[in-house]
Amino acid sequence: MRAVHDSIEGPLEIGEDMALYGTISGAATLKSGARFILHGTIMGDLTIEAGARAILHGTVAGRIYNEGGRVEIFGMAGAVENLNPSAETIIDASAHVRGGRPRREGSGHA
Repeated sequence: MRAVHDSIEGPLEIGEDMALYGTISGAATLKSGARFILHGTIMGDLTIEAGARAILHGTVAGRIYNEGGRVEIFGMAGAVENLNPSAETIIDASAHVRGGRPRREGSGHA
């Protein structure tokens, strides 16, 4: 897994396993099959494709759109929306999701 300690101009497609300790100044898409750990900030929306996995300890200023991946939220997000029945979103009790919980709870976790 590649660790990134930098500011990146978005939009950004993440197609490899990455741990981000910096900032993405726009939207990001986590491509299918990739793993992503966020300790920094995404200033826009984050889209999680089917088969991708994200662990979010940092902040997503926009919305998280889960298209069928697995998302674990421990930090902050503007809102979360599961767009596919196979989407799995887990929101830790200490997380802060300003826009509420997912509409559909993929596998019963939320």
